[in-house]
Amino acid sequence: MHGSDRTVHALVAAAGGPERPGLMTADLPNVVLSVEDTRRQFNTHGAEVVTRGAAALSGSEVVFESAGGSGFDQRWTINEDGLSVTSRWRPSHQESLAARLLPARHRALSSQVLLQYPVLWFAMVRGFAPLHVSVIEVGGVAVLLAGPGGVGKSTLVARALADGARATCDNLAVCDGSTAYGVAEPLRLLDGNGQRAAHGRREQAWGRRVRALPPELVVVLRRGTQAEPELRELTPTEAARGIVAGTYAAGELRRFWSIAAITSAATGCGPVHPPIEEIAGRLTNRLPCVELRLAQQPGAGLTELLRRPLAAVRTGRVG
Repeated sequence: MHGSDRTVHALVAAAGGPERPGLMTADLPNVVLSVEDTRRQFNTHGAEVVTRGAAALSGSEVVFESAGGSGFDQRWTINEDGLSVTSRWRPSHQESLAARLLPARHRALSSQVLLQYPVLWFAMVRGFAPLHVSVIEVGGVAVLLAGPGGVGKSTLVARALADGARATCDNLAVCDGSTAYGVAEPLRLLDGNGQRAAHGRREQAWGRRVRALPPELVVVLRRGTQAEPELRELTPTEAARGIVAGTYAAGELRRFWSIAAITSAATGCGPVHPPIEEIAGRLTNRLPCVELRLAQQPGAGLTELLRRPLAAVRTGRVG
């Protein structure tokens, strides 16, 4: 990340805080993000119009006006080293007003456009797909929790983390069907103690996060109206549908699909559409899959709720 100290600090905070020593690597970055302190337009002289608000330059660059409606103009440049994204804050009057009146929305949208979308797109180029899931190690088993927003994934993850579990993500991951890599973002909890977030939540820095986990159990989470939680086995098709539907329903990704498609059309690089169904199928065809329908009132944590399938996975390893 490049920019003023204040900008870089804000971006790091939007990613859930600084990475701990165990997460650092010596690799050269293949995604470089820069935020410039200027409101000048990007030079698009001689550019080819791709669609409204997007122009292609030299076959390896695309310029967005107000990417994703964020107020940030962006220039995406693809080269032999990877992806470079330069952003400039150039909001319309309406976007500037919205940023002042709705700071939580502005913070979330800015972190999506400035941080998450470039990383997600580059992961697509490498054969990964974005998934709206939580991936957490519970009872020694790496569990992929799928389901739409608001059903209780974050609450279960936070409770498990407080009990000593490890996780790679709370909301977003990229996956190749074998390993899930968490997208850096803060935890957003109803009882968090940080900045305000959407839906009455507050942001909270991670206490313990790992870079990646290989899922061993797929759990599709639903919120029920019954008095007690219910658990049932799912077919691979049913489980894959839960992963795919939850991903497309995610508000965090709503603006990503068009940015990814436009970048592909403008540069000829990367897939127009991420292989979400294919990756979900790879996971569910080789892993045990269950549906966990939570009770109307909060109850036990993941270790207790998933006691039987967790034990089956551990037994299968031994066998």
